[in-house]
Amino acid sequence: MTAEELYEQAQKHLEAGEHEAAEEVLAQAVGLEPEWAEPWNSLGELYFGQEKYEEAMESYEQAVALDEENAGYWNALARVYALTKQVEEAKDAYQRAIKLDRNDPAPWNGLGVLYFEALGKPQNGMQCFQRAEYLGKERFAGNLFAAFAQLPPHPFFSYRVARDYMPAEDYPKWKGYLQQTLETALPLSAYLNWLDKKQQRAGLSEAAWHKMLGLANYYMGDPSLALEHLTQSLEIEQDLMAVYYQLLACWEFLEPDAPYLEPVLERASTFLPPEQSGWKFWQKKEEAPPLSGKAIEQCYYAGLIYVEQDEIEKALQCFERIERDFLPAAYQAFWCCEELVLGKKKKEKGDILLEQEARQQQFVNGLEPQPLSLEGQGFLADFLHAVRYSELEEALELLHMFAEFEGSSREYEIQSPREQPPFHQLWMLSKEDELKVVGLLVDEHQNEAFREEVKMVLNTEKQATIDEEE
Repeated sequence: MTAEELYEQAQKHLEAGEHEAAEEVLAQAVGLEPEWAEPWNSLGELYFGQEKYEEAMESYEQAVALDEENAGYWNALARVYALTKQVEEAKDAYQRAIKLDRNDPAPWNGLGVLYFEALGKPQNGMQCFQRAEYLGKERFAGNLFAAFAQLPPHPFFSYRVARDYMPAEDYPKWKGYLQQTLETALPLSAYLNWLDKKQQRAGLSEAAWHKMLGLANYYMGDPSLALEHLTQSLEIEQDLMAVYYQLLACWEFLEPDAPYLEPVLERASTFLPPEQSGWKFWQKKEEAPPLSGKAIEQCYYAGLIYVEQDEIEKALQCFERIERDFLPAAYQAFWCCEELVLGKKKKEKGDILLEQEARQQQFVNGLEPQPLSLEGQGFLADFLHAVRYSELEEALELLHMFAEFEGSSREYEIQSPREQPPFHQLWMLSKEDELKVVGLLVDEHQNEAFREEVKMVLNTEKQATIDEEE
């Protein structure tokens, strides 16, 4: 018999559960054709199923040595490395599998487990689980529930996964997780849904609406949906703020950003000051023309894009161009001076910032939860302010330390961003409005068990409010 015929015979033995016969025939196949990877891999699967991990490892290693471009072989080898506590080898093998086939959810899931259980990097594990969920849907949702119990909240992502994948019989097991998810994700999610359906996207254009949804999903922990909305926004209107968050979402979602990066860097370069060709120190430098309107914001995000690319000198040039007109740019210029170790310049910018904030009090007092009203029109301004504050957290913390240790004659204190509520706690609806908009949202869900769970949580909250009032 040829090796191919022996291999086919082994598959029939495996389907019939005849493992000893399959092993014998596969051994004959690799003896006849030792350069053929597939029977080595099948032999590895057979040993793996019998928990003979050393033998499985040897067979898988033979398979990948013969066919280094097969993602499935690398994933199989990674699994056995992980089970035998060869952590770095497992990580390398999972990453090889992902590089060869980014659309296979299995190695993403395996790498996520490895980050959680062996490498002590739960946030990296969460990123891998998000990718596995996106590619494989409910196949790997169980790991997500376990991950959420150990990590800071990812409200929109948690809500979507619980709604779409969590079996009803698991609800009692995850009561605390479900309650936290619903408390953090439902109000803002329902409010955005209401704005879309009842007020024509709050008066925003389609491009601006998708950008807003992209920002909301990004800051509420669902980078895959953030990326989808931001990409839709950019298909309608080019905007450097949307591009900047598109790049951040790519990083969070472990999606290559190369397709977006080159054109956006070209656009960002248009905000750099003119190159001083042949300039001498006794000559006056050629000044960049002043910016106004939307161009100021675009210049700011050009600077942030350079920050993400670790081109801090270029970022500083963008921020300095508009720092007198746009307070967030002054903050970022101050932060850039710290990164570039420009001590004297940093002090000058810190003093200017303190003077500006003495007049404006725009960011130094931190954030307070904002009431949302079904009749109000001011949500967008509050939302964008919270986004901007999040962008400035590092610079705000630096200014906080600067004022505390280098002295400030100002009569206010700069609150540390670490003491502020997280993004998902910044929005409040009255109980009456919350019941109304959540009801609209929940009625759209096809999952009846989930709808009942939401109603139960809402009724529990409502009763707790009544008890407090009494």
